[in-house]
Amino acid sequence: MSSSLELDLRNRLGDEQVATDPLDRYVFGKDAGIMRGDPRMVVFPRDRDEVVQVMRTAGQYGVPVVPRGSGTGLTGGAVTTGPHVLMVTTRMNRIGKVDVGNRCVWVQPGVINLDLSLHTARYGLHYAPDPSSQSICTIGGNLANNSGGPHCLAEGTTVNHVMEMEIVTADGEVLRVGGPAPDPIGLDMRGLLVGSEGTLGIVTEALVTLLADPHPPPHPRRSAHPPENAAPPPA
Repeated sequence: MSSSLELDLRNRLGDEQVATDPLDRYVFGKDAGIMRGDPRMVVFPRDRDEVVQVMRTAGQYGVPVVPRGSGTGLTGGAVTTGPHVLMVTTRMNRIGKVDVGNRCVWVQPGVINLDLSLHTARYGLHYAPDPSSQSICTIGGNLANNSGGPHCLAEGTTVNHVMEMEIVTADGEVLRVGGPAPDPIGLDMRGLLVGSEGTLGIVTEALVTLLADPHPPPHPRRSAHPPENAAPPPA
């Protein structure tokens, strides 16, 4: 069964996007924590349609799929607990056109957190959630864990900075949640999915909000000559 699943995924994705080598499985078998898994194979989709192919194909064989970003988590959220398919989303790293007026931008899950702020800096904008691993961690991982950072007390965590998401469910269905209108079923699906660690769906694109960069306070102009009514220096 394993070889049939591998063959099907290679036919759908291409050989360069499916890894079964023991070294590849070992490298991707753990995150930054202490737990280690042994995935059956590692796949590297490049877009939503390939994520759909992986979910539907693995589902036909009854094999679970575990999503993974950069693997910076410490709790084993991206570690397989059996011979599962490990889906690495780092090749899905496109940043859309920045909507400067509305301060938002569509991003794929493999975009590095810090890269997003560096990309939007030219517009005087930044992405607020800034975990300590922001130079390595992905937006998809941030969404999965509802990441925060040093500024979260003032600016909120990831859930406060995502407006809309596109997700692929376990059976390969594509859904849109969030947006300006309430979800049709009357639930905050966006809030439910952010922080669910990939158990309810895999994010393939997200509309995130941006904040204006802070301006340093103006420095008062200092005079080289003290005012006439200044107190004399101490003796």
